[in-house]
Amino acid sequence: MAENQTDNTDKKEKKSLGIVFQNFDKASPQSYDLKGTVNIDGIKYRIGGYKAEASGSGKMKAGAPYFWLHRVEKLEVNQAGDSFDPATME
Repeated sequence: MAENQTDNTDKKEKKSLGIVFQNFDKASPQSYDLKGTVNIDGIKYRIGGYKAEASGSGKMKAGAPYFWLHRVEKLEVNQAGDSFDPATME
């Protein structure tokens, strides 16, 4: 192997902490704009949040988009060992 090439076995594996995605296909206007699952200290949680715009009275510039979390709850796994489908969150 050439001196400037690296061996892929030296790469550190990145740990996945979950997935959160923007919900573009909302079932209703009240559906979450952001949803998914995260793993904190080995415990999985499902989350749901809404998109909003900053007022400008705080640290963010007026009109800057952000998401605020409305739901953070422990993920329950069914008897088959399957977790919930984030697309079903409301």
